[in-house]
Amino acid sequence: MILLKDGVKYNLYSYTSEEELGDMIVEHCKEIFGKNSLYFDPQSMKTRAGFETRSDGLIVSLDESKWYILEVELAEHSLHKHVVPQITKFHIAYRQPETRKKIADTLFHLIKDDPNKTMLLRAFKIEDAYKHLTELIDSKPIIAIVIDQKAPDLDDICASLPFPTQVREFKTFTRENVGLGVHIHQFEPFIGPPPEVPKSLLKILAVTRLIREGTPHTKAFQLVSEQFNVGQPAIRDACTRRLGLSTKQFLKLVQDKPRLTTFLQEKYPDCKSLIDERLT
Repeated sequence: MILLKDGVKYNLYSYTSEEELGDMIVEHCKEIFGKNSLYFDPQSMKTRAGFETRSDGLIVSLDESKWYILEVELAEHSLHKHVVPQITKFHIAYRQPETRKKIADTLFHLIKDDPNKTMLLRAFKIEDAYKHLTELIDSKPIIAIVIDQKAPDLDDICASLPFPTQVREFKTFTRENVGLGVHIHQFEPFIGPPPEVPKSLLKILAVTRLIREGTPHTKAFQLVSEQFNVGQPAIRDACTRRLGLSTKQFLKLVQDKPRLTTFLQEKYPDCKSLIDERLT
Protein backbone atom coordinates (compact mmCIF):
# COMPACT_ATOMS: atom_id res chain seq x y z
CA MET A 1 0.00 0.00 0.00
CA ILE A 2 1.21 3.51 -0.80
CA LEU A 3 -0.07 7.04 -0.30
CA LEU A 4 0.44 9.64 -3.02
CA LYS A 5 0.52 13.35 -2.16
CA ASP A 6 1.42 16.01 -4.73
CA GLY A 7 3.25 13.38 -6.74
CA VAL A 8 5.29 12.21 -3.73
CA LYS A 9 5.03 8.56 -2.66
CA TYR A 10 4.66 7.47 0.95
CA ASN A 11 5.27 3.76 1.51
CA LEU A 12 3.80 1.60 4.28
CA TYR A 13 6.34 1.30 7.08
CA SER A 14 7.10 -1.98 8.86
CA TYR A 15 7.67 -1.46 12.59
CA THR A 16 10.88 -2.98 13.89
CA SER A 17 9.27 -3.99 17.20
CA GLU A 18 6.23 -3.57 19.43
CA GLU A 19 8.28 -1.11 21.46
CA GLU A 20 8.72 1.15 18.43
CA LEU A 21 5.00 1.05 17.69
CA GLY A 22 4.26 1.60 21.39
CA ASP A 23 6.43 4.74 21.47
CA MET A 24 4.44 6.17 18.57
CA ILE A 25 1.15 5.37 20.34
CA VAL A 26 2.31 7.16 23.50
CA GLU A 27 3.51 10.15 21.46
CA HIS A 28 0.06 10.49 19.89
CA CYS A 29 -1.97 9.33 22.88
CA LYS A 30 -4.14 12.44 22.98
CA GLU A 31 -4.99 12.18 19.30
CA ILE A 32 -5.90 8.50 19.76
CA PHE A 33 -7.76 8.65 23.09
CA GLY A 34 -8.82 12.30 23.16
CA LYS A 35 -7.13 15.52 24.27
CA ASN A 36 -8.53 15.11 27.79
CA SER A 37 -7.00 11.70 28.35
CA LEU A 38 -4.35 10.77 30.90
CA TYR A 39 -1.68 8.19 30.03
CA PHE A 40 0.00 6.15 32.76
CA ASP A 41 3.13 4.26 31.91
CA PRO A 42 3.16 0.52 32.76
CA GLN A 43 6.42 0.63 34.71
CA SER A 44 5.04 3.27 37.07
CA MET A 45 1.95 1.14 37.61
CA LYS A 46 3.99 -1.96 38.34
CA THR A 47 6.28 -0.14 40.77
CA ARG A 48 3.61 1.69 42.74
CA ALA A 49 0.64 -0.66 42.57
CA GLY A 50 2.78 -3.70 43.25
CA PHE A 51 1.05 -6.05 40.80
CA GLU A 52 2.53 -7.66 37.73
CA THR A 53 1.21 -6.44 34.39
CA ARG A 54 2.44 -6.72 30.85
CA SER A 55 -0.02 -4.14 29.57
CA ASP A 56 1.43 -1.21 27.67
CA GLY A 57 -0.16 1.40 29.88
CA LEU A 58 -3.43 2.63 31.32
CA ILE A 59 -5.43 5.52 29.88
CA VAL A 60 -8.12 7.49 31.70
CA SER A 61 -10.57 9.36 29.48
CA LEU A 62 -12.04 12.33 31.33
CA ASP A 63 -14.35 13.08 28.39
CA GLU A 64 -16.11 9.74 28.63
CA SER A 65 -15.37 8.69 32.23
CA LYS A 66 -13.82 5.46 30.98
CA TRP A 67 -10.46 3.80 31.45
CA TYR A 68 -8.52 1.65 29.04
CA ILE A 69 -5.87 -1.03 29.33
CA LEU A 70 -3.55 -0.52 26.35
CA GLU A 71 -2.20 -3.51 24.45
CA VAL A 72 0.18 -2.71 21.58
CA GLU A 73 0.68 -5.66 19.25
CA LEU A 74 2.21 -6.67 15.92
CA ALA A 75 0.04 -9.00 13.85
CA GLU A 76 3.03 -11.26 13.12
CA HIS A 77 3.24 -12.22 16.80
CA SER A 78 1.00 -14.78 18.48
CA LEU A 79 -1.87 -12.81 19.98
CA HIS A 80 -3.06 -15.92 21.80
CA LYS A 81 0.26 -16.03 23.66
CA HIS A 82 0.51 -12.27 24.21
CA VAL A 83 -2.96 -10.88 24.88
CA VAL A 84 -5.11 -13.69 26.26
CA PRO A 85 -2.89 -14.84 29.17
CA GLN A 86 -2.13 -11.27 30.24
CA ILE A 87 -5.74 -10.07 30.26
CA THR A 88 -6.94 -13.28 31.91
CA LYS A 89 -4.37 -12.82 34.67
CA PHE A 90 -5.37 -9.20 35.12
CA HIS A 91 -9.06 -10.16 35.27
CA ILE A 92 -8.43 -12.59 38.12
CA ALA A 93 -6.60 -9.87 40.07
CA TYR A 94 -9.13 -7.17 39.16
CA ARG A 95 -11.97 -9.11 40.76
CA GLN A 96 -10.31 -8.57 44.15
CA PRO A 97 -11.28 -5.26 45.85
CA GLU A 98 -7.72 -4.75 47.07
CA THR A 99 -6.43 -4.78 43.47
CA ARG A 100 -8.90 -2.12 42.39
CA LYS A 101 -7.95 -0.05 45.44
CA LYS A 102 -4.25 -0.34 44.56
CA ILE A 103 -4.94 0.86 41.03
CA ALA A 104 -6.97 3.85 42.26
CA ASP A 105 -4.30 4.69 44.89
CA THR A 106 -1.56 4.50 42.28
CA LEU A 107 -3.35 6.70 39.74
CA PHE A 108 -4.17 9.23 42.45
CA HIS A 109 -0.53 9.57 43.52
CA LEU A 110 0.74 9.70 39.93
CA ILE A 111 -1.71 12.53 39.21
CA LYS A 112 -0.66 14.40 42.35
CA ASP A 113 2.97 14.16 41.23
CA ASP A 114 2.21 15.52 37.75
CA PRO A 115 1.15 19.20 37.53
CA ASN A 116 -0.27 18.77 34.02
CA LYS A 117 -2.52 15.90 35.06
CA THR A 118 -3.57 17.79 38.18
CA MET A 119 -4.51 20.86 36.14
CA LEU A 120 -6.57 18.78 33.73
CA LEU A 121 -8.65 17.32 36.57
CA ARG A 122 -9.19 20.82 37.94
CA ALA A 123 -10.34 21.97 34.50
CA PHE A 124 -13.02 19.28 34.69
CA LYS A 125 -13.97 20.56 38.16
CA ILE A 126 -13.24 17.20 39.75
CA GLU A 127 -12.88 18.26 43.36
CA ASP A 128 -12.44 14.81 44.91
CA ALA A 129 -9.98 13.11 42.56
CA TYR A 130 -9.63 10.00 44.71
CA LYS A 131 -13.40 9.40 44.83
CA HIS A 132 -13.63 9.96 41.07
CA LEU A 133 -10.84 7.46 40.39
CA THR A 134 -12.22 4.88 42.82
CA GLU A 135 -15.62 4.95 41.14
CA LEU A 136 -14.02 4.85 37.71
CA ILE A 137 -11.83 1.83 38.49
CA ASP A 138 -14.84 0.00 39.91
CA SER A 139 -16.28 0.05 36.38
CA LYS A 140 -14.77 -2.47 33.99
CA PRO A 141 -11.91 -1.24 31.81
CA ILE A 142 -11.93 -1.37 28.03
CA ILE A 143 -9.12 -3.36 26.44
CA ALA A 144 -7.67 -1.08 23.76
CA ILE A 145 -5.69 -3.19 21.27
CA VAL A 146 -3.61 -1.12 18.87
CA ILE A 147 -2.10 -3.24 16.11
CA ASP A 148 -0.27 -2.68 12.84
CA GLN A 149 -2.83 -4.72 10.90
CA LYS A 150 -5.82 -6.89 11.73
CA ALA A 151 -4.93 -10.53 12.32
CA PRO A 152 -7.27 -13.28 10.99
CA ASP A 153 -8.12 -14.61 14.48
CA LEU A 154 -8.36 -11.22 16.20
CA ASP A 155 -12.17 -11.13 16.38
CA ASP A 156 -12.27 -14.56 18.04
CA ILE A 157 -9.62 -13.48 20.54
CA CYS A 158 -11.53 -10.30 21.43
CA ALA A 159 -14.73 -12.28 21.94
CA SER A 160 -12.94 -14.55 24.43
CA LEU A 161 -11.62 -11.73 26.63
CA PRO A 162 -13.37 -10.99 29.96
CA PHE A 163 -13.55 -7.23 29.33
CA PRO A 164 -15.08 -5.15 26.52
CA THR A 165 -12.48 -4.84 23.78
CA GLN A 166 -11.87 -2.35 21.00
CA VAL A 167 -9.28 -2.67 18.23
CA ARG A 168 -7.63 0.00 16.11
CA GLU A 169 -5.08 -0.32 13.33
CA PHE A 170 -2.20 2.14 13.49
CA LYS A 171 -0.29 2.41 10.23
CA THR A 172 2.68 4.59 9.37
CA PHE A 173 3.75 5.69 5.90
CA THR A 174 7.19 7.13 5.21
CA ARG A 175 8.22 9.42 2.38
CA GLU A 176 10.00 7.56 -0.37
CA ASN A 177 13.81 7.90 -0.19
CA VAL A 178 13.53 9.82 3.10
CA GLY A 179 12.31 7.34 5.72
CA LEU A 180 10.85 8.08 9.16
CA GLY A 181 12.08 11.65 9.03
CA VAL A 182 8.95 12.49 7.02
CA HIS A 183 5.97 10.31 7.82
CA ILE A 184 2.17 10.09 8.02
CA HIS A 185 0.19 8.10 10.60
CA GLN A 186 -3.18 6.59 9.75
CA PHE A 187 -5.57 5.51 12.53
CA GLU A 188 -9.12 5.82 13.82
CA PRO A 189 -9.37 7.40 17.30
CA PHE A 190 -10.98 5.47 20.13
CA ILE A 191 -13.00 8.51 21.11
CA GLY A 192 -15.24 9.92 18.43
CA PRO A 193 -18.60 11.67 18.13
CA PRO A 194 -21.21 10.66 20.70
CA PRO A 195 -23.06 7.51 19.65
CA GLU A 196 -26.59 7.87 18.35
CA VAL A 197 -29.09 7.26 21.13
CA PRO A 198 -31.16 4.11 20.40
CA LYS A 199 -34.82 4.95 19.80
CA SER A 200 -35.84 2.10 22.08
CA LEU A 201 -34.12 3.84 25.00
CA LEU A 202 -35.81 7.16 24.19
CA LYS A 203 -39.18 5.38 24.22
CA ILE A 204 -38.43 3.76 27.58
CA LEU A 205 -37.34 7.06 29.14
CA ALA A 206 -40.43 8.83 27.80
CA VAL A 207 -42.75 6.18 29.25
CA THR A 208 -40.85 6.20 32.54
CA ARG A 209 -41.15 9.96 32.91
CA LEU A 210 -44.92 9.89 32.38
CA ILE A 211 -45.49 7.03 34.81
CA ARG A 212 -43.36 8.68 37.48
CA GLU A 213 -45.45 11.84 37.00
CA GLY A 214 -48.59 9.83 37.81
CA THR A 215 -49.83 8.85 34.34
CA PRO A 216 -51.33 5.33 34.23
CA HIS A 217 -49.05 3.04 32.26
CA THR A 218 -51.68 2.28 29.59
CA LYS A 219 -52.11 6.00 28.96
CA ALA A 220 -48.31 6.47 28.98
CA PHE A 221 -47.93 3.80 26.28
CA GLN A 222 -50.58 5.58 24.20
CA LEU A 223 -49.04 9.04 24.55
CA VAL A 224 -45.53 7.84 23.72
CA SER A 225 -46.80 5.86 20.72
CA GLU A 226 -48.31 9.10 19.40
CA GLN A 227 -45.08 10.97 20.13
CA PHE A 228 -42.99 8.50 18.13
CA ASN A 229 -45.71 7.86 15.54
CA VAL A 230 -45.67 4.08 16.08
CA GLY A 231 -48.22 1.59 17.38
CA GLN A 232 -48.64 0.95 21.10
CA PRO A 233 -47.31 -2.64 20.77
CA ALA A 234 -43.91 -1.20 19.73
CA ILE A 235 -43.79 0.91 22.91
CA ARG A 236 -44.78 -2.04 25.11
CA ASP A 237 -42.18 -4.19 23.37
CA ALA A 238 -39.40 -1.64 24.06
CA CYS A 239 -40.35 -1.49 27.75
CA THR A 240 -40.81 -5.22 28.32
CA ARG A 241 -39.64 -7.89 25.88
CA ARG A 242 -36.51 -6.04 24.77
CA LEU A 243 -35.55 -5.56 28.40
CA GLY A 244 -36.37 -9.15 29.34
CA LEU A 245 -39.19 -7.96 31.63
CA SER A 246 -42.90 -8.50 32.03
CA THR A 247 -45.17 -5.47 32.28
CA LYS A 248 -45.50 -6.05 36.03
CA GLN A 249 -41.70 -6.22 36.45
CA PHE A 250 -41.20 -3.07 34.38
CA LEU A 251 -43.73 -1.08 36.42
CA LYS A 252 -42.11 -2.20 39.66
CA LEU A 253 -38.67 -1.23 38.34
CA VAL A 254 -39.91 2.25 37.34
CA GLN A 255 -40.74 2.98 40.98
CA ASP A 256 -37.17 2.22 42.11
CA LYS A 257 -35.02 4.94 40.50
CA PRO A 258 -31.58 3.64 41.62
CA ARG A 259 -32.33 0.12 40.37
CA LEU A 260 -33.88 1.46 37.17
CA THR A 261 -30.83 3.65 36.51
CA THR A 262 -28.40 0.77 37.03
CA PHE A 263 -30.52 -1.60 34.96
CA LEU A 264 -30.77 0.76 31.98
CA GLN A 265 -27.09 1.73 32.14
CA GLU A 266 -26.14 -1.93 31.94
CA LYS A 267 -28.44 -2.38 28.94
CA TYR A 268 -27.27 0.85 27.26
CA PRO A 269 -23.67 1.41 28.49
CA ASP A 270 -22.95 4.10 25.86
CA CYS A 271 -25.81 6.28 27.15
CA LYS A 272 -25.02 6.46 30.87
CA SER A 273 -24.97 10.25 31.01
CA LEU A 274 -28.28 10.58 29.19
CA ILE A 275 -29.92 8.04 31.51
CA ASP A 276 -28.61 9.88 34.59
CA GLU A 277 -29.89 13.17 33.20
CA ARG A 278 -33.38 11.91 32.25
CA LEU A 279 -33.94 9.97 35.48
CA THR A 280 -32.84 12.78 37.81
